[in-house]
Amino acid sequence: MPRPERTTAHLDMANPCLEGKKRRCGRPTPHDTEQLDQYLLEIAAGLFVQHWYAGTSVDQIARKASASKQTLYRRYSSKEELFKAVITNLTASVLRTIEETPLHNPLQELRHVMCLLLDLTLQPEALGTYRILISDAYRYPSLIAHATSTIGAPIHNCVVRLLKAAEAAGQIEPGNADNTTANLLCGLITGQPLEDALFGLKPLECCVERHAYFERGWTLFLRAVGGKQDMCAPTPPDTPSLAYKKTATP
Repeated sequence: MPRPERTTAHLDMANPCLEGKKRRCGRPTPHDTEQLDQYLLEIAAGLFVQHWYAGTSVDQIARKASASKQTLYRRYSSKEELFKAVITNLTASVLRTIEETPLHNPLQELRHVMCLLLDLTLQPEALGTYRILISDAYRYPSLIAHATSTIGAPIHNCVVRLLKAAEAAGQIEPGNADNTTANLLCGLITGQPLEDALFGLKPLECCVERHAYFERGWTLFLRAVGGKQDMCAPTPPDTPSLAYKKTATP
């Protein structure tokens, strides 16, 4: 089966550390350094998705970014370390939100986390990275270990934590706050959309369609664990939030 077409047009930008600025002597400011770090990771992510892990070199990334190899190697000791940084960067904001999830209403917070997870799963950059891990990581087992420890484990642990809090609050029936329930819930919400997307389809592009799909899965989950729907107010599809990105209906 041919690989789905991938583009990186949105990454073809002028180096933000040079754009509109005059060169100056001395050390770069922390802001300039942060801008350059982010720019390098975006360029690297685009090339990894376009050429896959094995087909991308540090030379290519440096040329695309109009930077020296020394600039990259000062930050990342190898291509593998750079790819690990790309993985971490792609999910940083979502993981930060998940880690800071409060427990005022565990079931409602769990619902929000699952919305975020569905959105993350369908992001083009995340899908490209997932394809790389599937196709190339058997030759580079440390990449899978990194993805598991920095993405999979934090998400799973957060889901289990919220399930336990919901059980303690009487929002779900006892006996459902465990690893198996967490795995089944994640599979229920993201499994089919992820499979479709990996085959090059474009599932749930419309905000309303995605919302309806999520609500169906969430309702099935609540029935299975004896959850109380009235304790978890749903987010309407036209309400701006971190969990739902508005897209035009095709």
